[in-house]
Amino acid sequence: MTRTASMRPADFTTQEFHRLLRLAGERYAFHTFTDCPRDGEFLIWRHDIDLSPQRALRLARIEREESVRAIYFINPHSEFYNLLDQHCTAAVREIASLGHELGVHFDSCYFGDPREDFEEVLAREKRMLEDIFRVEMGSFSFHYTTPFSQTFTGESYAGMVNAASDYFRNEVTYCSDSNGLWRYDRLEDVLLKGGHERLQVLTHPGLWQDEPMPPADRYRRCVYGRADATWKWINDFLQSCGREFGVQGCSETNKSKSM
Repeated sequence: MTRTASMRPADFTTQEFHRLLRLAGERYAFHTFTDCPRDGEFLIWRHDIDLSPQRALRLARIEREESVRAIYFINPHSEFYNLLDQHCTAAVREIASLGHELGVHFDSCYFGDPREDFEEVLAREKRMLEDIFRVEMGSFSFHYTTPFSQTFTGESYAGMVNAASDYFRNEVTYCSDSNGLWRYDRLEDVLLKGGHERLQVLTHPGLWQDEPMPPADRYRRCVYGRADATWKWINDFLQSCGREFGVQGCSETNKSKSM
């Protein structure tokens, strides 16, 4: 595929997400890494939850409306959210309850690229997430593409399918919205042009918003949305104790600083 990048903010709205799901469904059957027919046509609709479990849940509900089953990779070491926060945990559990598959989004950099005990560390991440969400983690993806991660091209590790295996790299067409841009060709163009028997689509749910926004604003909305939710919780708690907080929310307070 050609290495192009789409700078069209309207490509990354929830309305467009609906439309792309329907367009994809006209051609492909949706599968995950654990059940795709290796010798037939399929589409893997994948999400890496890098920014916001709440936005991931928004997309998961849309997919449920469209009768689509997707795979969501969750990162227990995200800089943007606390997976053990009750609201984040509840969001991911609801994603699973909607019929979607969960997988491990493995951040090797967090562990200093653990080459010698990679499978042992990966297995611990698997067990931890399975214990929290009470579902089996059947596949994993690397959080970053690094020289370290690129050495692990086998079919599976720690009992999970490797989303970056030689098969998925070489035999499956890849389309990604990394950093809020279509990394290669626009997904719409890929779907309309056809000619791809097997397709993997990667999206990052925090980068899909209800209104068109430049990529930086989509990141900012996730960051300040999380901060505002925390701020509201503190304010509500103090008011319930009869104390006034008397300070504006984070987004309003910091708006001038982010312009």
